[in-house]
Amino acid sequence: MKRLYWTQPDVCETDVEVVTVGENQVTTDPILFHPEEGGQPADQGFVGDAVVKEVRVVEGRIVLTLDRPLVDGRYIARLDRERRLHTATQHTAQHVLSGIAAAQFGLETVGVHIGLEGCTVDFDKKVEWDVAEELERRAIRVVMLDLPVETTFNEQEMPARGRRGEGVPPVLTESDEEKNKGRMPSPREVLRLVKIGEVDTSACCGAHVASTGRIGVIRVFDLETRKQGTRVSFLAGARALERSQVETAVLRELRKLAGCATADLPALFQKGQERVKELGKELERIWSLRLADLAKAAEVVPVGASSVSVYVGELPRELMSVLAGMMAEAANGAGVVVSEVNIAISSRTLDAGGLLKKIQNAVGGKGGGSPKSANGRLDRPVTADELGDILRRE
Repeated sequence: MKRLYWTQPDVCETDVEVVTVGENQVTTDPILFHPEEGGQPADQGFVGDAVVKEVRVVEGRIVLTLDRPLVDGRYIARLDRERRLHTATQHTAQHVLSGIAAAQFGLETVGVHIGLEGCTVDFDKKVEWDVAEELERRAIRVVMLDLPVETTFNEQEMPARGRRGEGVPPVLTESDEEKNKGRMPSPREVLRLVKIGEVDTSACCGAHVASTGRIGVIRVFDLETRKQGTRVSFLAGARALERSQVETAVLRELRKLAGCATADLPALFQKGQERVKELGKELERIWSLRLADLAKAAEVVPVGASSVSVYVGELPRELMSVLAGMMAEAANGAGVVVSEVNIAISSRTLDAGGLLKKIQNAVGGKGGGSPKSANGRLDRPVTADELGDILRRE
């Protein structure tokens, strides 16, 4: 069956012959809808009045799952043009990035994801931002050249790179594409190559735009270290513009708030972070001076033959366990400190972990500890009186 998305990717509506192959499942001839494969999401749309819910390769056939049964016959098939444009644009952009990365930077593509909100390409080596920015600049030049994106078949003498990460074997068959990964084609097999000028030639089963100019723009947005390599997050076309506009708007607001140029924002932000750390240390020092008084003023609740000192109020998390220990010593029992929904317990006589569990059984929460100390979070704030009542319960 003819795959229109290989040779005529701009065709989004056509007459097809439908054959039922399962419950609400059909094949079509020709094949308009791209299946979920090669790291690329499936097309969506309609066959007649039936909604296409899923497109998958099943035992070598491209099978459409519909929302209702159809009688075998001829129908008009229409796919979601915007979705196809998005996925084809991103996939072609990925080929451009991978081709340049391999030829000019010695980076092999080992993973690809074409998503509806974001796309990634994984390279086998570390990539720094200076390389990523140069890769982006060279990709834009390829877009501006408006090179044709060509499809050829069974031309074995052409050098082709079947990228492992794309899940796309260099040999593509009508029976089982994945099964034939890595084999040279027999006369009955189809080798499909996607060629973008001198930039890239790769075995591929995906849908692409007709020329690089259709991509519009390619932007690299993030780098993430992955084992020995790097994951590059990118977008192309309208989605790249949308993302760039969002980030530009954020920078514009930050410039207004900071009263400085974009280039000065990192230094200003770093200076602000250092100041926050300094103030945090000063605040912690001031609180530390108050801990002894807080420990003495805490309410003491009798629990069995022991005593539990209780404090509920504002306190930096870093000092909660310190205060709980001071309270336990002052009461010669246990100390329970609650600040907002955070809780810390220290004990000399009772099981701190057991006390935490008792409180969490009453108000909910997470955490744990040992007989001497415990900490966690409560599902809601509590008062000192409520906490005292909980601790007094048998």
